[in-house]
Amino acid sequence: MATKKEWTEYFELINDRQPNAEEVLAAVESGEISVHTNDTQTNSTAPKAELSEDANRVYTNAKQHAGNYWTWIKPIVAHPSEQVNVTSNIFLWLTFAIATITGAFSVSNVVRRGLNVAFQSYSSFSGSEAATVHQQLSSFNIQLFFYMVVGFAVMYLAAVPGLLLINRNVFNLKSILEKYLKWFAPLALVNIIGAILSFLVPIPSISISSLDDVSSIMQTIFSSFGIIAVIIIIGIAILTSGQQFMVAEAHQGKQKIDALWLVLGQWIITIIVIGIELKYIVGPLLETLSKSIGNV
Repeated sequence: MATKKEWTEYFELINDRQPNAEEVLAAVESGEISVHTNDTQTNSTAPKAELSEDANRVYTNAKQHAGNYWTWIKPIVAHPSEQVNVTSNIFLWLTFAIATITGAFSVSNVVRRGLNVAFQSYSSFSGSEAATVHQQLSSFNIQLFFYMVVGFAVMYLAAVPGLLLINRNVFNLKSILEKYLKWFAPLALVNIIGAILSFLVPIPSISISSLDDVSSIMQTIFSSFGIIAVIIIIGIAILTSGQQFMVAEAHQGKQKIDALWLVLGQWIITIIVIGIELKYIVGPLLETLSKSIGNV
């Protein structure tokens, strides 16, 4: 339960507008707005009481925000193509962050588990250097995860320039972002599943005696990353479908250029952007990462 001022500020943050009288009255009737005020306490326990009240207010607001986020995202995950006008920039970017972080984690976690298995075998016959190698691996895993987050983020946003160019006569940048970011709601769900599976996929056990059985090791590695690759492909399919829906929405009816060619043009622009990102962002990150693994 919040004060009218707190509720109004939250409403404006979520909906990018001020609430009307009916919405305020509905919030009061539902108990979201408190109509009671407490008199200022003057005794010696006032600071503690105020601190406790502030903590309870923060907890209540956080709980309310989480509930509102779940209410907001549930219909988008279930029916993303039917949600035409999705607002609330803070929730949209939060969902994008969740999808990006969980996607990056699903890949980096499989790599981390594989390196840990290799480290355990390595430390069994190189005990004097085990501590040094373990420290280097820890630093590498952190660096890998950070680079993966950056890589996933820029790749996910690679479609925005093409969408903006193809649909520039219908949607502005704000509308393009809102309509595109809503597709990260189902993508976030898929990536969360991928993050969970990254703890469950098989990791080959490497030892001195098993080094000769290369085919078995490679088969296990491919099966491990194959599951994560399927998750990534499903995510790409979701975003690609979203881009098609956006182009179709912007170019309804008879057009000089058919929607097929517009979609194809948008894909070509996206591929060009991805190529630029690979050369100037992802490539240097991978080069730095390869130097780090070379020092392990």
